[in-house]
Amino acid sequence: MMDVIPALIDGAVVVNLVNACQMRTRECDACANLLIKIHNWLKQTGLEYVVFDLLDEKEICPTFLHEVLHLRKRLPIHFLFAGVMSQAKRELEAFNYGDVFPIFLTPEDAIRALRMQHPGVTEAPTQLPIQFGESLSKSMDELHVQAT
Repeated sequence: MMDVIPALIDGAVVVNLVNACQMRTRECDACANLLIKIHNWLKQTGLEYVVFDLLDEKEICPTFLHEVLHLRKRLPIHFLFAGVMSQAKRELEAFNYGDVFPIFLTPEDAIRALRMQHPGVTEAPTQLPIQFGESLSKSMDELHVQAT
């Protein structure tokens, strides 16, 4: 099952895709559910941005991309993409992604641009309740179990 793992790169939070979805349809329940977890995680952490590193992912499930872009409309935070291959780039461009930030080659490029346009937005990520290097689904499931 596809998941994301938060990482700290150049002092900023970047999420990496792991176990790419093989469904690649517009009706993928697993990816839709993952986006619910990402939404809850973003709300819980209070992040003002998210950098998605899609490097090495030749094909991205269309449901995942569409749900990310819909989430982008609902949350008042910055969504940046790095390492995007041609199929995913076409999907992003179809949703007019690029009106605020371009698609970046590397997460470091995205972080630099974010810091230039919004100084201070990436400060203090280590004070946020983020478990770096651990599956977001696993950490969100553990929080849910602890809360019940």
